[in-house]
Amino acid sequence: MIRKRYYLFLAALMVIIFLLVATAIALPEVRYFDTWILVRLMAYRSPLATIFFKVITFFGTSIFFYLATAALGISFLLGRDYRGFWVLMFTMNGAWALMEGLKAFYHRPRPALGPLEPAPGFSFPSGHAMMGTVFFSLLALVLLQRLPSRYHPLVARLTIFFLFLLGLSRLYLGVHYPTDVLAGYAAGLAVVSLYRLWWPR
Repeated sequence: MIRKRYYLFLAALMVIIFLLVATAIALPEVRYFDTWILVRLMAYRSPLATIFFKVITFFGTSIFFYLATAALGISFLLGRDYRGFWVLMFTMNGAWALMEGLKAFYHRPRPALGPLEPAPGFSFPSGHAMMGTVFFSLLALVLLQRLPSRYHPLVARLTIFFLFLLGLSRLYLGVHYPTDVLAGYAAGLAVVSLYRLWWPR
């Protein structure tokens, strides 16, 4: 019961944070902050950094999620965890549908400050941040179940660090505002919290 209340609270908190950010993006001060951060990051662009962040950002693309979700799903099937397989499929597809719905609802244009790669569609929230948070959190939960406890802190830290890099890659490449990424993290964590309510293993 305590665990369920915790995840309900976390999901509600993330929804509140998302709504606060969604409201704040209409404020001139927030728009100025968003643009200022992107301009500052442009000063640190270099050929090597661009290659690095393009590699990182690949792990937030739709093709990666299709392949990685399929691979994780197969691991569930091989372990005869059929419920885990269907919960995974529902969570990933549900999160994707939610992301597309949110983008269509807020229809925020992408930054126009010299993006380093094409990025069709709307900007808010960041799909890389949201779907990355969902998938890599689920992957981390699977690893935590299967690895000895001494590796748990390492898995958690690596997951958090990689998600930070994934969000940063979208800012560096100039295809998202900071508030897009923050909202993506919040929406993703809300989905993961609901996943933990449904599939607490």
